[in-house]
Amino acid sequence: MRRDRAGPRAPSRRGAGTANASGVRLRAASAGDAESIAALSGELGYPAGPGTVRARLRRILAREDQLVIIAEHGRGRVCGWLQAHCNEALESGLRVEIVGLIVAKGMRRRGVGRCLVERAEAWAREVAAETVVVRSNARRLESHAFYPSLGYQATKTQVVYRKRAQT
Repeated sequence: MRRDRAGPRAPSRRGAGTANASGVRLRAASAGDAESIAALSGELGYPAGPGTVRARLRRILAREDQLVIIAEHGRGRVCGWLQAHCNEALESGLRVEIVGLIVAKGMRRRGVGRCLVERAEAWAREVAAETVVVRSNARRLESHAFYPSLGYQATKTQVVYRKRAQT
């Protein structure tokens, strides 16, 4: 969020923009996108039903520290999505983290991912974030070429531990 004398201001929720050279248009996500998001998530091995995604999406879209944008081509066919959130850590300051980015298999290498990331970077500037961070699974080899091509630098290797909050 922007920091100024008046206190933090909510970030812009705009996702809309003009179509890029490949005819892709960005827009803000809505709960009606749950089915398309679920289908694309399944392509990358993150299966979730449309109802589950719709419930998650409604909670996420209600928050001002979240950005969820949809990429469309043709007659409004969803071909990708991106989720980013804004957070502040004591050790690293205010940052935007891209927490999800999926482009449909048939639309990869056409500038869709680049367009989505550029919108997240613009949002980071709007909220006065110091950095944009993205994590990529070690198995996603395409990502390890994609992000450096956009100017991102690998800064560390981590092991992620997970424990269910409710047992």
